[in-house]
Amino acid sequence: MTLKAFSELSGISQPNLSNYINGNVSPTLEMLTRISKSLDIRLTELFEESDSLEIYVKYNGNMYNITTNDIINLLKFKSNNG
Repeated sequence: MTLKAFSELSGISQPNLSNYINGNVSPTLEMLTRISKSLDIRLTELFEESDSLEIYVKYNGNMYNITTNDIINLLKFKSNNG
């Protein structure tokens, strides 16, 4: 989701969201509640640690999720083709 799309969904300005993401400003409890409601998750889920990693690539304006298999296939290709 783009910053603009999430801003429109949550009603939080893009500059404020950018400041939260970059760690320049800490969101208030009210802002965290708005964020969690916009994501349709419990507020506490914003603070849960996750051991998974999701990688996305933007190509020709479209976002694509990169899977473990994609990475393995790329490594195989690179090892077979120098």
